Amino acid sequence: MPVISVHSDELLELSGADEVDLMEALPKLGIEIEEIKAEKWDLEIFPDRCDMLSVEGVARSVRGFLKKETGLIEYKTSASDLKTEVDLSVQEVRPYVVTALIKNLELNKRGLKSLMDLQEKLHLTLGRERVKVAIGMHDFEAIEPPIEYKAVKPEDVSFVPLERSVEMNLNEILNRHEKGKEYAHILKDEERYPVLIDSQDNVLSFPPIINGRLTEVTPDTTSFFIDMTGTDMRALEHTLNILCTALADRGAEICATEVRYGSRTIEYPDLSPDEIDVSLEESEEILGVEMSIDEMERTLKKMRYGVGREDSSLKVTIPPYRHDILHPWDVIEDIAIGYDFDNFDGVLPQEVTVGESLPQKDLREVLRELLVGNGFHEVMNYLLTDDEVEYGKMNITKPEEEKISKVKNPVSEQRYSLRTWLLPCLLSNLKHNKNESLPQKLFEIGDVVVEREQRTKIAGVIESSDVGFTEIKSILDGLFTNLGIEMVVEPKDHGSFIQGRCAGITESGTELGFLGEISPEVLDSFELENPVVGFELDFDTLCGLKKEIE
Repeated sequence: MPVISVHSDELLELSGADEVDLMEALPKLGIEIEEIKAEKWDLEIFPDRCDMLSVEGVARSVRGFLKKETGLIEYKTSASDLKTEVDLSVQEVRPYVVTALIKNLELNKRGLKSLMDLQEKLHLTLGRERVKVAIGMHDFEAIEPPIEYKAVKPEDVSFVPLERSVEMNLNEILNRHEKGKEYAHILKDEERYPVLIDSQDNVLSFPPIINGRLTEVTPDTTSFFIDMTGTDMRALEHTLNILCTALADRGAEICATEVRYGSRTIEYPDLSPDEIDVSLEESEEILGVEMSIDEMERTLKKMRYGVGREDSSLKVTIPPYRHDILHPWDVIEDIAIGYDFDNFDGVLPQEVTVGESLPQKDLREVLRELLVGNGFHEVMNYLLTDDEVEYGKMNITKPEEEKISKVKNPVSEQRYSLRTWLLPCLLSNLKHNKNESLPQKLFEIGDVVVEREQRTKIAGVIESSDVGFTEIKSILDGLFTNLGIEMVVEPKDHGSFIQGRCAGITESGTELGFLGEISPEVLDSFELENPVVGFELDFDTLCGLKKEIE
């Protein structure tokens, strides 16, 4: 979970609380006090409460919880004539942008550092390391509106980036600047890169990498232009609202801006609250506490909601910074927090039962014991992998794309699809341990996803200078004998194994898996110099078969 550092005197001032009140209120709001230093408090925030990733957000919640200021805060925007034109060229790269203009914001060095910290925490959480959302903050006085957002060829545009004193083109920034190296993967394989420029062709930002030095903010900056670019419009709008409302709590004036997509014009930020209906009856049923409608209204206002009545339900107004409220139950959870968990009475279970382990767990333990008894070491690998390891290096044909489950926004180029079998991971383990003494025996019982269906499999490998088909078959013979299952071995063709040295495993016509000697081509692809044998079984099928036999 994200951890923020706040200055204790600033938190005390903004919340209007003393230290004793804070020590009591913060844990009840789900904020863990990780460490208290001389001047700072380190606070651990739940990932879904991004609105509390700043001292302003924490103070806002504390004021409500301690009833120093309750109900919905109405955030208003002033008019401005600031416009941003979006060129169609960005649609294939980074299609969306939202903007805001902040005026009359006075920040000292500490306040500016707090603002930058909030920016980075939003990058980490809602922004998914800048993939979904990247935030740019600029000194508005250095900008000549209107602003244009477009994609350009990397060698055609140069500017002086932050932390540099000479011009660099976009390719040079990606290859030589620290931020460029860190986030270059986001723009991998793109022919054009996004930029924000003003009417004088000054580059304000090269998202999601870095801003230009021309608009660098300082403690003397009082007017800020905020741009956020990304691939998810809802995430952009939520992030902008969180940042703008935090600055508004600092006394800043929030000004509306326009973003134009051709003939379509959208005004940002949109700080109008949403509404959701919450049933009194449903709330009481879920919480197990009888509350009057007046008490529920007071509790919701304590959690900074607006409340209106409608028969036996409440029409709850959601603050614009609460991106985590998706369902009435989310509001009911806040009712529980506001009511205070200490006020809930404990209830004994109505039925007394004795727990027992699941058959799947028992079988796992049996298999572990048998394999460890044969000298194997258990490993646990990531569920995420990539096509090259799964298919290319294993010398097998890649299935159709729709049969492979892929992560929509992967954080790593090597972890973007869900594995369909275990042996590639075990061979990767052998590769990383090739300097260790032989023989090496590894096994894994782990999850895979085959055609969108999650299954559990068990696989093992042996690397040795003289290992062969007979050794791995004899180990499986003993394993099946101990399980009381008759194993039938039949010849099988498989691209990862030597021709004629691979067999399928069945029992009463049910296919369980396969075993054999790994082919030299596969061994070369994993940089392995000694023979390797391996097996893979479908654990779910094996478990069902064993249950039938019993």
